[in-house]
Amino acid sequence: METNRGHAGQAEGNGEQEERGRQGRLPAPEALLADLNEEQQRAVTHGEGPLLVLAGAGSGKTRVITRRIAWLLAMGIPAERILAITFTNKAAQEMRQRVERLIPGHRVWIGTFHAFGVHLLRQFGDRLSLSRSFTIYDVDDRNAFLRATMEAARLDNYRYRPEGIASAISKAKNQLRSPADYARSAVDHFAQVVAEVYPLYERRLRQVQAVDFDDLLYLPALLLREHEQIRSHLDDRYRFILIDEYQDTNLAQYEIVRRLSQDHRNLCVVGDPDQSIYRWRGSDIRNILDFERDFPDARVIHLPRNYRSTGAIVSAANRLIAHNKQRKKKELRTENAWGVPVRVWTFRDGLDEADQVVRRIKETVQAGRFRYRDHAIFVRINALTRVLESAFVRHGVPFQIVKGFAFYERKENKDVLAYLRLLVNPQDDVAFERVVNVPARGIGETTIERLRNLAAERGCSLLAAAAEAGRCTTIKAASARALTQFHRLITELRTRLDLPPHELIDLVLQRSGYEQMLQSSEDPDDQERLANVQELVTAARQFHELNPQAGLTGFLEQVALASDVDGWDHEADRVSVMTLHASKGLEFPVVYILAVEEGLLPHERALRDEAELEEERRLCFVGMTRAMRELHLCHAHLREYRGVIRCAIPSGFLDELPRDQVEWHDLTSTDSNSTRPGDRPIVYAPPPSLPPVPSLPSSSASDLSGSRRGGKSILPPLHRSAANGEAVEGLAPGIVIQHEQFGIGQVVAVSGFGAQQRMKVRFPAHGEKTLLVAQAPFRILNRRSGS
Repeated sequence: METNRGHAGQAEGNGEQEERGRQGRLPAPEALLADLNEEQQRAVTHGEGPLLVLAGAGSGKTRVITRRIAWLLAMGIPAERILAITFTNKAAQEMRQRVERLIPGHRVWIGTFHAFGVHLLRQFGDRLSLSRSFTIYDVDDRNAFLRATMEAARLDNYRYRPEGIASAISKAKNQLRSPADYARSAVDHFAQVVAEVYPLYERRLRQVQAVDFDDLLYLPALLLREHEQIRSHLDDRYRFILIDEYQDTNLAQYEIVRRLSQDHRNLCVVGDPDQSIYRWRGSDIRNILDFERDFPDARVIHLPRNYRSTGAIVSAANRLIAHNKQRKKKELRTENAWGVPVRVWTFRDGLDEADQVVRRIKETVQAGRFRYRDHAIFVRINALTRVLESAFVRHGVPFQIVKGFAFYERKENKDVLAYLRLLVNPQDDVAFERVVNVPARGIGETTIERLRNLAAERGCSLLAAAAEAGRCTTIKAASARALTQFHRLITELRTRLDLPPHELIDLVLQRSGYEQMLQSSEDPDDQERLANVQELVTAARQFHELNPQAGLTGFLEQVALASDVDGWDHEADRVSVMTLHASKGLEFPVVYILAVEEGLLPHERALRDEAELEEERRLCFVGMTRAMRELHLCHAHLREYRGVIRCAIPSGFLDELPRDQVEWHDLTSTDSNSTRPGDRPIVYAPPPSLPPVPSLPSSSASDLSGSRRGGKSILPPLHRSAANGEAVEGLAPGIVIQHEQFGIGQVVAVSGFGAQQRMKVRFPAHGEKTLLVAQAPFRILNRRSGS
């Protein structure tokens, strides 16, 4: 035994020497610290044991992580002992490139949580009855598969939409709740339906050897929890673990991290509670706030210095986020110049806002101050980009809207990718149904339904059933021949899986007839579709050049794990338009945040949940701290949203800015056709102090007043003074009320005394109304702080 251990240790030592030989000469450790500040140096050179790095916005956290990786390598830690995980492909790629410049040829595993999940499942998925060639379903595929599951179980998929069921299952997986766990807590009827579908869905996923996106975290967490030998092996392998953006981890990610750092506790987490913005998809800010409880011996290092933004921007962001309670108290500081003030622009309506912002960007570029690529426009929701697109086209300003990797979501590319998925995983029934009749082969829905029945009888996949279609009396002879030929096509193409992915795509396009279908089409749009599938070949070729050993499976993984920002071309000279969530981790010289209004930012759901309101404030903070030199916050008096023109209420977040440091520009009283931001705008004093008030569209008023939660109102009762015909004391501008007829509104003026007291209220759906306070049926939703 001793001899065996000695040989093993010698072999491992030789492997480490060989690894260092491949890497070449390592840099001197002190050379890695030369351009770091004192706090950064302490984080980089931390030895063993848990480490929490609280990295403020723009404080150089990526530099700290990459330098720490290089420092560990320079100190003799083998590359295979280091694991670095972040949240986006873009961030992972940047980390890899930075470490590569410091340590050429390094072999440290750097990637996203989901990519790491795939990595584990490819190795150990057999413990969960999962083959190495499993398919990853995107949202569309998941919903289609869930719909088929519900139909097979004869469940009503009209009353209970598959999308709603899928959302509930997704939430359960992020909370590590198995079907049995979920069933035990299912109390209402909807939850009971989910509890019925969830185990069927999971069982059918395993049958077709597929996983959904949530499984890439859920299944590895279960693997580490239930298989101690695997957990111990991985814990021993990855002696030093670095986690970026720790504030955005959910329970499944938290479980993975804790299990991997149980024996060797060299865990370094980097994050900022003030930038936790993914609560809606399961992230838990408590993971970072309670890190010192989980690791009482943890070392905590603060990185408060902001290198990105001007003093004016940092000051405004500090003042805003200070209103949150769920945070670790700290304040960003910067040595950068103060710069121009943060500017708040008031427009007449959303159209005027889009037009003037785009016009200002164009004139700024023409004046030579900035390039188009230096500008970014952030919105709370994608729906707000529609009017911007029109304004960009009207003014001839180049732009790109970053909202998902749309290239891979095009129908023609999804068709080709479905062919590829079926080649890798013949059990993938969703891929089979997508392409079995594309191009048209005379295989209709009736034939598919009969094929499903045959597959169910034989207990096999649809592709396997297609080979037996000629023996099925319910399938017509012509359709059976088409199915048999399709099976033969896929079987023959599967013999070429060793080809590079771009060559295999070329072969699929030719042999399937897909390319010929587009080439011979008289539809002019099909020429664009042909160009798109040819570009898919180019994308696969580029992937192969960078990852020659990854093969088709690796290419499909890259496509499945693509995120919003992966589709962003940061080198193109175009204005970038994206949601505030997508802006995380990016920076731009000039930032505009549009529709900073109640009900949008903060979102309307924040009305009933203080934790939601704090997250919305963090989201605004994230958007503000992306700006390097100029920050513009915009709102309008009128906003068309969800098909209704509403009177918009300025966001309470605007009132939380440092009032003496912000410029307020009112463009509502000028001719928007001739006056632009910057052309002698009207500068006015900031409005009177208003609390951060919530706002809902009028359609929500009935919900709030009692149509939910069993008919019990979740709002304060009708104001007694109003009901008794008396004046209401303390009623003042800024207070938000709910009127029984007009819904949610904000008081803008109060006049009169006693029974003659009147108030002017701005209602989003009804405009301004003057009400006799003593007779108006209303509830006060909030007051000024301290009133």
